[in-house]
Amino acid sequence: MSDGSSTPYLVVETGSHEGRRINLTGAHLTVGRLPNCDVQFEDPYVSRTHAALWQRAGADYVEDLGSAGGTFVNGEAVTVPRRLYPGDRVRLADLQLRYSAGEGAPQAAVRYDVGEQRAQTINNVARDQYVQHVIQQRESFFREIAATRTRARGLIWIGVVVFVVGLAIAVVGWYQYFGQIVNFSSASMPTMDDFSGFLVFAVGGLVNLVGVLLIIAGIVLHIVATSRRRRVDRDLPPPQMR
Repeated sequence: MSDGSSTPYLVVETGSHEGRRINLTGAHLTVGRLPNCDVQFEDPYVSRTHAALWQRAGADYVEDLGSAGGTFVNGEAVTVPRRLYPGDRVRLADLQLRYSAGEGAPQAAVRYDVGEQRAQTINNVARDQYVQHVIQQRESFFREIAATRTRARGLIWIGVVVFVVGLAIAVVGWYQYFGQIVNFSSASMPTMDDFSGFLVFAVGGLVNLVGVLLIIAGIVLHIVATSRRRRVDRDLPPPQMR
């Protein structure tokens, strides 16, 4: 690729780096948060080595390098090297960029390459339907996740209450038991009543155990809900509005 106005580039459309331009000169460029990356973004959501930009046979490609936040082109996750076309939106985690073939480069209206042919324009009605479908799916998942988190918090609070009640019962039984031990010295034969404090203490311990199990179940449920939220954001990212 030659330098000048016809050089393909990516320009940041949103965020603190808005307006920044990355000229694609044909070299292999790494993009990430580390200082040794060819293109560095000081963004907490961008991975240390997030993606790569390179050229093959006169075409520009983007490749994800195992990033945590993912690399997307027009809302689709990049799992293999993806060719870029004029107008494509590239998203690195929360950072969105737009690809251009250069001011002086011809903008192809129709592409005939097999397997990579894409419409230059998207029907607005079809796109609106797709956006609405994605939004509805995300809202449905998020409602389920919110309900799961509510159940998790409920289990945790119930577990805390049960644990406190069990602790109180155990303390009462403990003092009763020690008081009965003192009375053993004056009694000729201990009776079942003399062990009532120990039984109360044991019941308190069992109630404590139930409370702990409820707390653990709530924490596990909350972790599952959080993990599912991240999976939804990864597998079903919000559509990029144009």
